[in-house]
Amino acid sequence: MEFQVKRLFLIVLLILPGIADAQKDSLRSHYAGFGYFSEGGFYPGFTFNYEKKLMSNQSFQLLLGGKAGAYFHSGNHTGIFLMVQSGQRFRLSQKFYFEHYLGIGYLHSFLNGGDAYYVNASGQVQTANDWGNPHFMPSVNFGVSYHVDQGKRPMIFYFRPMIFWQIPFNETSLVQYAFELGVMFKLN
Repeated sequence: MEFQVKRLFLIVLLILPGIADAQKDSLRSHYAGFGYFSEGGFYPGFTFNYEKKLMSNQSFQLLLGGKAGAYFHSGNHTGIFLMVQSGQRFRLSQKFYFEHYLGIGYLHSFLNGGDAYYVNASGQVQTANDWGNPHFMPSVNFGVSYHVDQGKRPMIFYFRPMIFWQIPFNETSLVQYAFELGVMFKLN
């Protein structure tokens, strides 16, 4: 039963960006791109991003986005995640913007520091399975972006520090930080 609920939650996260829609706007656009993602500032990873402007004017943009990525915490674990985000972007100057996002996601972590063991009900030590652990992953991002208009292919370069929670973690939650540095391209 619990596995089916998790599978349904994952399916909803994957299709939500495609069905979400808001009021029509002549400045609406779609962007896709990739980024370098570093968990804890030391452990490398990557992301693939999608972003849709729901509403915008000359100084403000309301955004809906999706993100898929992974990071590699050597000797500890590997994390793979999917996330849906809602955000806002405020113009600071001609090409610079301040942005912030709130997100919810699914994180699946796999141990990579050796075998894990557990003690069963009869007191025997056994090797644990290697299927990984599921986690709920809410997040908060703040960052800056630089917009380049090169004719037909506008680009957005961004830097976004992130705080995310890994829930559950040892019967509680773990607060982690990361940063993302990347580029997004306008889709036609």
